[in-house]
Amino acid sequence: MATRPIEKEIDVDAPRERVWEVLTGEATYRRWSAEFAEGSYAETDWQQGSSVRFLGPDGTGLVGRVLVSRRPELLDIEYTGVVGGGRDDTESEQARLWSGTHEMYRLAEAGGGTLLAISAPMEEAYYDEMVGAWDRALAVVKELSRGAG
Repeated sequence: MATRPIEKEIDVDAPRERVWEVLTGEATYRRWSAEFAEGSYAETDWQQGSSVRFLGPDGTGLVGRVLVSRRPELLDIEYTGVVGGGRDDTESEQARLWSGTHEMYRLAEAGGGTLLAISAPMEEAYYDEMVGAWDRALAVVKELSRGAG
């Protein structure tokens, strides 16, 4: 098993601060991450050094820490393992697959709006499916950023 990064960019007609709020706000995060699995959520305060757990409705997911949180321009999350059976797992083969990989969000000013670039690790077996999910998720981020939330 191996991972490779999914890399995507999207132009958003909204200021970086608004896009950041959509990416990290509890309610808006749940809306755009539903494209990966309905009921997905994050347990974190998004502050540098904080732990983060990205979880699906069944309570499984990924665990890591916020390596860099430079609002509103860069969010870098380093994975340390997986969540399953109600606990964080950093030792199993599955956990080691994710350990040391990074999910990054870069927000750059672009023509009065924001260029949002993401890089996210993905298991090879799910890569093609998740590329489509990221396209849908970023479209939701774009729509939420333009609206009132």
